Amino acid sequence: MKKIFLSPFFTPVAFLVLWLSFIGMGLLQFYPDRILPLTEEGGIVEVFTHLGYVLLVGMLLVIADDYKDKMRTWGIFLFLALCALLREEGIQHHLSRTDTTPFKSRFFLNPNNPLSEKIIFGAVLLIVAGAVGYLAVKYSKHLIKSFFELNPVTWSVAVLCTVGVCAKVIDRFPSNWRKAHNGISLPDDVYAVFQLLEESSEMFLPYICMVILAQYRLAKKNS
Repeated sequence: MKKIFLSPFFTPVAFLVLWLSFIGMGLLQFYPDRILPLTEEGGIVEVFTHLGYVLLVGMLLVIADDYKDKMRTWGIFLFLALCALLREEGIQHHLSRTDTTPFKSRFFLNPNNPLSEKIIFGAVLLIVAGAVGYLAVKYSKHLIKSFFELNPVTWSVAVLCTVGVCAKVIDRFPSNWRKAHNGISLPDDVYAVFQLLEESSEMFLPYICMVILAQYRLAKKNS
């Protein structure tokens, strides 16, 4: 079992099987009228997403000893996990007094929003971007090399990044479609499918992170 878990193909295959199964269940049992309740506030997808980030934060606290030689890296992982958890809890909708969220470009371009808020939340974005950038600079060379060496942790990281990027692309597609078609929105049933694809993809992100941490821990023990 450990050998299978430490295979470079474990995470790609496991994700595809679980994600496609979830999508299939959503389409077969809830399409077209009941897909949106799955992805709306308090729905199944939100519950599992929140649970995933809570478990991820807890796992990072439990395995902190694995990173005694890399406490800065562990601290960044914990910081980003907490940021993701707070985002999923919707904290961004309660921070600004004048806008729905302070973490979108329209917030900084809107002259009606206070300069003080723009400075504060701009600094927050820079800190998060800096944390991600630090990890990218520190590990990108190793990740590229180890990917071709079939390192299981690297392949799981590749799945995490791919799923995250694809979820963002899917998220932007309905609004891009509306802009490209003179304000005409996607049909409701098609929009519901895109919502299911995006939200279910994001739902798996914390669980993929936990797989990465577990694979790293086992690989470290084996070595």
